Amino acid sequence: MIFFGSKGKVVAGDVVQGVQCPSCQNSQHASFGILNYFHLYWIPTFLTSRKAGIECMHCKRTLVGDELPSHLAEQIKSGVFTTGNTLPMFSGLIIIGVLTMFGVYAAQQDDAREATYIAQPAVDDYYVVKLTEMYDEVDAEYPYGLMRITDVSSNGIEMQVGNMAYNKASGVQKDIRQGKASADTYYNSEIILLEVADLKQLRDSGAIYSIER
Repeated sequence: MIFFGSKGKVVAGDVVQGVQCPSCQNSQHASFGILNYFHLYWIPTFLTSRKAGIECMHCKRTLVGDELPSHLAEQIKSGVFTTGNTLPMFSGLIIIGVLTMFGVYAAQQDDAREATYIAQPAVDDYYVVKLTEMYDEVDAEYPYGLMRITDVSSNGIEMQVGNMAYNKASGVQKDIRQGKASADTYYNSEIILLEVADLKQLRDSGAIYSIER
């Protein structure tokens, strides 16, 4: 399925007087502009060219772009290519820009929220982790796993490591959403004791991929 490509849009302009048609010598022409643009999913994304043109009102002979005198082409362009006509041709870029800003904002919010989770750990917090960053003997094809906080006390933070490993973090996150990660049988019986400083270090090193509460 083709979801990108180039298209053109014709914008009508005013009637131009005094230009002699090379075919019938008529001096009245309808002016127009051609906006060529690149589109994604048929949404205009950015302009690729702007050309001015005229059409003889008698014989319909058309002159476009370099076929026009430069001063006439500029005159037509200034009248035809207004902000209202050209700005929509950048709709795709505007949408991409808005989505990018939203993505950056969402990422910043996630970072701030997870920093709070690290500083104030709670029982049943889920840590999607990169096992390859924490253990030596881990299959590199299945690097993602899960850790769950089982207790928080003055002695430290008790955590269990899940028995499952996935090639993508989404596999672990799916287990959390579906409730599989809430079962005690999902985890190894061994308890790991950590401090808040250890969690911060794991997050800074990239071993902690995300936190769910």
